[in-house]
Amino acid sequence: MSKEDQNRQEEVPKGMVRKIRRVKKGRRSSRPSSERTKEDAKTLFSKAKDLLIGMHQEDEDFGPIDVAEQVRRLKKQKEDSRPLDDVWGTKRRSMSWLWIVLVAAIISVVAIVIGVATWAGDEDAEDAGVVVVKDDGYKLEEIDLSEGPLGWYNQNSVEVIAEIRRIIDTINKAKDPKEIEDFVRSSPFRDLNPVTLAGFDSPMRTNVLSKFKCSQHVVYSSEISGSKERGFLEVNGVRENWSPYIAFFTIEDQKLKIDWDATFGWSEMPVPELKTQKPKKSMLVRCRVTKRASYDQMFGDTNYSGYVLSGETPDQFIFGYVDLDSARGKVIDRDMRLLLNYGSFVTDKPPKENARGTVRVAFRESVGEKGIFEIVEYLHDGWVTP
Repeated sequence: MSKEDQNRQEEVPKGMVRKIRRVKKGRRSSRPSSERTKEDAKTLFSKAKDLLIGMHQEDEDFGPIDVAEQVRRLKKQKEDSRPLDDVWGTKRRSMSWLWIVLVAAIISVVAIVIGVATWAGDEDAEDAGVVVVKDDGYKLEEIDLSEGPLGWYNQNSVEVIAEIRRIIDTINKAKDPKEIEDFVRSSPFRDLNPVTLAGFDSPMRTNVLSKFKCSQHVVYSSEISGSKERGFLEVNGVRENWSPYIAFFTIEDQKLKIDWDATFGWSEMPVPELKTQKPKKSMLVRCRVTKRASYDQMFGDTNYSGYVLSGETPDQFIFGYVDLDSARGKVIDRDMRLLLNYGSFVTDKPPKENARGTVRVAFRESVGEKGIFEIVEYLHDGWVTP
């Protein structure tokens, strides 16, 4: 210590110590920064090259193992020994998720292929979900009539749906009407509406891709017609050309059959013919019914309740009237209002429009200036006869 430092230390007050920090000079590289950058890049490139060589040697399982590869393998072993939660996002976990995604994709593709194959092969192959039945039709055994008008379906729903598919498939493949006559419900109008294959140019589909569905209904006839009831099934789907179809099925002699008259909406005289022919004799008409308060009219001294009866298209329609001054007319009007929920206090739902109904209509030329179509009988709701 120099005398000068000694003198300074002596000047420090008592109880305090002077500390002297000595700074060590660092070495400065005489090389320029550009050269150091090049050397660092070469070193990094060399390490990356060694790492790639080591990975290649591990995948191919040959050649010597260099130091870089040994370090990498030791690190991997250490990582694999950790709990699974600690290696989230590592190659091990990523590969697991890759396999899961790959398996899910394969399953999806297989499902699509199976669906397309089912669609394409529906015409030639039997539906796998259809119960095999005899050619004379499936007979519903031991039907308990106390279960109601749809008891036959509730007790045999699987067999019934299978038989519906079989009947439709038989109709699609039929070359002669005689092939399907045994599956058609009998009708007093069979001579007027014979079983034909007209209108079946495009087969009806019944597989899961064709919007095939089946709904249960009960039809009730009026008091005048005997107050009968019958359960039936309404089947909807699309054809091969994607046009919609509708068919009605019910039981007859404990066998499931298609109601040919209801399926085609057959009438003794369709609405367009009624407008031109104006028959005085009452005709059975399957139509769609709509009512408005403005349709009610008074012809002479008689009040009439008015309805619109339409055919296959909305532009095919006539106005049908019910005589409200007769006891019979009041019953008919009551039943038709119930069909449409018109003026009902039981439900808050709005009145139905274009509801299916079956009535008898005759032309009365003596009523009004040009005559009117009078609804002389309300047979039943819907198109299936009880």
